[in-house]
Amino acid sequence: MSKLDLAISRLDAAMAHLDAAVEESAQRGANDRDLLSNELAVLRQTYALLQQEALLVSDRLDTVIGRLQQVTEKD
Repeated sequence: MSKLDLAISRLDAAMAHLDAAVEESAQRGANDRDLLSNELAVLRQTYALLQQEALLVSDRLDTVIGRLQQVTEKD
């Protein structure tokens, strides 16, 4: 095998390794994107639930404050 053939063979092997690395990186990126998308969906659901809970607590506090004001006004 000539030096040129050997160099071409090495270049082909290097290109194959590079192609494999790029493909692996792209796949890992897609997996990371999917994972982050799922986590974002869960966080949005949690936020919505916490927002509802905060409104409920706020309403209850308003009721208690109103009752306390009524009690203090009677005295």
